Amino acid sequence: MYMFLKINLLILATQLFTNSFAQKASTALPSTLSKGPSERFIGNVWVQYFVNDTTNDFLSSKVIFEPNARSNWHVHIGRQIIFAIEGTGFYKEKGKAIRILNKGDVVIIEPGTIHSHGSSKTNSFTQAVMINNVNRKDATTWLNPVKEEEL
Repeated sequence: MYMFLKINLLILATQLFTNSFAQKASTALPSTLSKGPSERFIGNVWVQYFVNDTTNDFLSSKVIFEPNARSNWHVHIGRQIIFAIEGTGFYKEKGKAIRILNKGDVVIIEPGTIHSHGSSKTNSFTQAVMINNVNRKDATTWLNPVKEEEL
C-alpha cells in the first residue's frame, strides 16, 4: 500500500511540475516563486502554488527551503502530504524524533498534528505539498518558531 501511494504521489508531482495537470474546478495560479513570510518561517523559504481547487477544497504547491530554513510549528485542519523532491530536509512532530527527508520520501500528516518541516543546516530542500480542507480561514494555525534545541 505504501509503495502504491508513493508511486501515485510521484506521478502527481511529475504532472504538477510539468504543468500537464488540468482540472476544470482548479483555479490557475501564478507559476512564480514568492517569499514565505518571516512570521511563519525561519530563514529563506520560497513557495510556488500549482493548484487551488476551491470546489474540492485542495491546494498543491512547491516549497523551497534554503539551507537552515524551516517553518514555525503549525497545525492543519486537513491532511497534508509532503513529497521530497530534491535536497535534504526534515519533518518533525512536536514531542517526537526528527525524521530526515531525502528525494522520494513521503510524509502523511494527519489533521491536528503540530509539526514543522524544513531543510538541513547545510543543504537546501524542495518539497511538493498537497493539502485538503484549505477553504476555511483556520485551515492552518501558525504557532511559535521552532528552536534549535527542539530539532
